[in-house]
Amino acid sequence: MVANTSAVDKLLDNINDSIVSTSKSLDSLIEAIDGYGSEYPELVQHLKASVEGEGKGSEGMSLLSLKNSSLLGYLDSLAAVIGTRLDSMKTDQSIEDDKAHERSVSSSVVHRVTLDKGVKPLEKKLSYQLDKLMDSYRRREREQKSVNMESARKSTKETEEEVDEEEEEDEELETEGLNFKPDPSSLLKTARKEDGNEIGDEKYRPPKISATLPPSNFSEKAEKKEGRQRNLQSMDEYLQEVGDAPTVEGSIGATITNRGRDLKTKKQLEKEAEIKRYEEENFIRLPASKAKESGKERRKRMRNEFFGEDWSMFENARDINESSGKRKKKQGAWQRAKKRRDAGDE
Repeated sequence: MVANTSAVDKLLDNINDSIVSTSKSLDSLIEAIDGYGSEYPELVQHLKASVEGEGKGSEGMSLLSLKNSSLLGYLDSLAAVIGTRLDSMKTDQSIEDDKAHERSVSSSVVHRVTLDKGVKPLEKKLSYQLDKLMDSYRRREREQKSVNMESARKSTKETEEEVDEEEEEDEELETEGLNFKPDPSSLLKTARKEDGNEIGDEKYRPPKISATLPPSNFSEKAEKKEGRQRNLQSMDEYLQEVGDAPTVEGSIGATITNRGRDLKTKKQLEKEAEIKRYEEENFIRLPASKAKESGKERRKRMRNEFFGEDWSMFENARDINESSGKRKKKQGAWQRAKKRRDAGDE
């Protein structure tokens, strides 16, 4: 019991000491304010001017300042609410009749609504711009630091270069007298030139570069080989008939030409299909071809086609005799003369 009373006495003594120090500080503050009179310190005047000029600008209040002021006001209102409740608990009075409590509650509600409904959504919308501003500020700060470090490094480097230049000047002054001595290295250069002339008197040998001939793609053999490698029309038709893949056939009678004497070949059908596809895709009608084929082309076509079948050796320009037998050599002048003599003797 004695220990408890001593602890309470110490606590009360500390409280009394703090009250005395607080009263002294308040007295000194009042004296300082009275000493200023009607004049205010520069800081107070600046704050007063900023508060009075707030809202007069065309841009209004910034989001960050609104957030800070609302948060500070909300904390102040909460502290006031807590203080009024503690006072009511001490005095056993009802809070409902306390106007200060109502004002603090209403102000806390206003600040909380401002933070939740006004500041928070705007901050979400402007978060990207705020992040960019912060990043640009940090980048500028880093650049400024790097510039300062670079300037400091350059200053130290310049001082070192100045010291080195002074040392070089001293060395040049010492070796200036040796610049007018004879140069023995020039004799070595002339000797090397003479040796080079002796080597250059040897026989010229051209570089061994093999000549390359242009490719001979325009020969008759190349054309014949290319003709043999073409796709065979009859082989394609045979594979199409044997295969199980579905095919599109023309309407009955649509392939008959020349008054029932001929049938359209596969090549003609493919050309007509290509023309039709082009006209449908480009929404245009191509002019009909009125060019008449020559008699030579007609005779060739009639010779190679029979009732819609193409018999032109599978669209190949090969000669049957050339492919089936050995090509005859061209006779010389002596052989032709001998042949004529034998024919005359007979």
